[in-house]
Amino acid sequence: MKHAQKIALFMAAGMVSAGAHAADFEVADGTTLTLGGEVVLNYLSKDTKGGDSETEFTDDGSLVLIGAERDLGNGYGAYVEAEFEYNTLGEGDGDISRGASVFGFTGDFGEIQIGDSDNVFEDLITDAIDPFENASLADTDRTPEDSMITYYSPDMGGFSYRLQTRVKDENDVLVEKGDGGNPPEVKPSGNEVSLIAAAAYDFGGITLSAGYDNRGSVDTEDGDAVFESEDAVMGLAAVADITSNAEASFRYARQDNKSGDDLDLTGAALVYNYGPGDVYGAVQGVSQDGEDSRTQVAGGVNYGVADGLLIFAEYGNFDGVSAGDKDKLAVAGLILEY
Repeated sequence: MKHAQKIALFMAAGMVSAGAHAADFEVADGTTLTLGGEVVLNYLSKDTKGGDSETEFTDDGSLVLIGAERDLGNGYGAYVEAEFEYNTLGEGDGDISRGASVFGFTGDFGEIQIGDSDNVFEDLITDAIDPFENASLADTDRTPEDSMITYYSPDMGGFSYRLQTRVKDENDVLVEKGDGGNPPEVKPSGNEVSLIAAAAYDFGGITLSAGYDNRGSVDTEDGDAVFESEDAVMGLAAVADITSNAEASFRYARQDNKSGDDLDLTGAALVYNYGPGDVYGAVQGVSQDGEDSRTQVAGGVNYGVADGLLIFAEYGNFDGVSAGDKDKLAVAGLILEY
């Protein structure tokens, strides 16, 4: 499996990224600017376990990509890339906002990237059975993808690894004092750190991967920049070429939670390229302490209408547990890369 930068607009398995359609402009000797992006429109129908239904025509992540790359000589390079999100349908406040940005260095040593990088556990474990645009099956919780520092090793005879940390400053916390009339005090806080690692070995027709995320800086739900340490997430994945047109994959992931409701996910996926597009599907067993085990299935097909223009349709049955859980999803969509 190859490292694909988040900012390069990585799409589902078997398809190309919008970065391949971006325009490059050499503005000076050794300096290149890149301009690209994509428009993503979806029509969705969603059902909850409780029987509620909703249909929606929506923009699912249209953006503009701006980047620059500089050749530093002696085999070294530096780059910066940024995504700016907007809504093609005019929903929301109509503003253009920064979606993600990264800064990095490349060379014989590999690659160092700083910013909103993909969680490397997601790269090698989660994505192994996720060829979907919308109908993705249940997944583990992971360290959020901001304030990342990531190292990607070079390929060493088929073996490669990725090391990553998220370093966040949390706000000072107001701590209530006990009885006795003492006033509240502000407890100074410091950095919270997550450590994530993943490795892969490409044997030729099959690639095996392992990943780990200690979730040391998970944001609290109220979004007040206070962080909580959670138990770790671990996973294994295998991706194999069945034929020149078909790829099968397997993923096992375990999420340990301090609350005791540990989660196990075991799934497999298949992608078949029929020429102008892909047919793909996945099935997954979900086992969580305190809940009944369930099985999720999803499938889809896409078709390349023209270079950079893709249409797709997907359906997923997620076997929700509580009344408000997403249970079924049907979606048809269009993606234009430029």
